Amino acid sequence: MYCPKCFNNTLHLAPRGVLQVVINGKQMDAGRLLYNMDGKEGEMLRDLRVKIEDFFKWYSNFKNKEPIQLVELMTSDMKCDNKCAIPGGLRLDVVDLLIDSTTIKNIMLELSTKYKMTITFKE
Repeated sequence: MYCPKCFNNTLHLAPRGVLQVVINGKQMDAGRLLYNMDGKEGEMLRDLRVKIEDFFKWYSNFKNKEPIQLVELMTSDMKCDNKCAIPGGLRLDVVDLLIDSTTIKNIMLELSTKYKMTITFKE
């Protein structure tokens, strides 16, 4: 990825950090999870599934629910090879960098039937 400071293709995801699960632009305060690229991927997927299920429980109580269209895994835990200071407010979506979008969609489709949610993903 390109660094916003030096404009080189030197920006990389940090080996461990925090992800914020954002669905349809909405996020819960408890929607954060830790990731560790050196750890087991199964643990991260289990944690992600729990966070998505928590969101569905929360969102299913809304009166005017919109169909789920967009899922983002946002993080500010990035590092530049040139040691640039990355702005604190910069958050990037790491879907397909950290977890495959097909895996996320499968989790959401499975949980959508349980919580009677409508899903129409944007491509």
